[in-house]
Amino acid sequence: MQIRTLGRLTAAVAGLTAALVTGPALAAGAGTISVPDDFAKPLSDTRATGHYQVVGTGLRVWTEGSTSTDKVAEYVATSTPLASAGEPSLELTNNTDGTIPPGFQLVTDFDGDGSADGILVGERVYGGDWWASNSSKPFVKAGAPVTGAGSGTPWHGSLDQWRAAFPQAQVQAYGFSLGSGVKGDWTIDALTFAGTRYTFATPVVLTSRDQCKNGGWATSTKPVFRNQGECVSSFASAK
Repeated sequence: MQIRTLGRLTAAVAGLTAALVTGPALAAGAGTISVPDDFAKPLSDTRATGHYQVVGTGLRVWTEGSTSTDKVAEYVATSTPLASAGEPSLELTNNTDGTIPPGFQLVTDFDGDGSADGILVGERVYGGDWWASNSSKPFVKAGAPVTGAGSGTPWHGSLDQWRAAFPQAQVQAYGFSLGSGVKGDWTIDALTFAGTRYTFATPVVLTSRDQCKNGGWATSTKPVFRNQGECVSSFASAK
């Protein structure tokens, strides 16, 4: 699979630092990714013929063909030591036959200097072996736990091996990618990162003051209201 160039990712991550550092504020163990609000827009690499849609508590991701524009890739910004990332995984349902599944991606600052140095990619076909993107910096490739064939690139290893090789590494964003050049249709039923299992939801946006009544204010997720009065007042302010 092709991955966006490291230069574009580095610039995008740098632009996120002040505004979006820790991603969605969710309790440990289980959480919800609000789509698309929790996706880091500067990191998005969903192209013209790649798509995503919340279905129930899962996220359907699909492409139309097998060209360079057939890609869907999204990330959630974070600031998590690689040592604390656990064993990230995607729970997947195949909506068609014979397609290549999405891979998990970790945008990583390997030397802890605040700048992204490469992407670690975990794909089902390679089991627990994670490979560094072609665009990774030379020192990442030189320090890879394993070099040679047998994975997505010649620079690969288990996450524990990567952690041992780069103890200062920080994950700056986590996410998924289907494509490019891959035709597929999958549902990500859940995404697990750093011990938290995330499902997906669209924001609940109230459209009238009447919807604030009878507890309706508490259902809103965009924005979150403290009480019914604040909810009602927001519509008065909008006018």
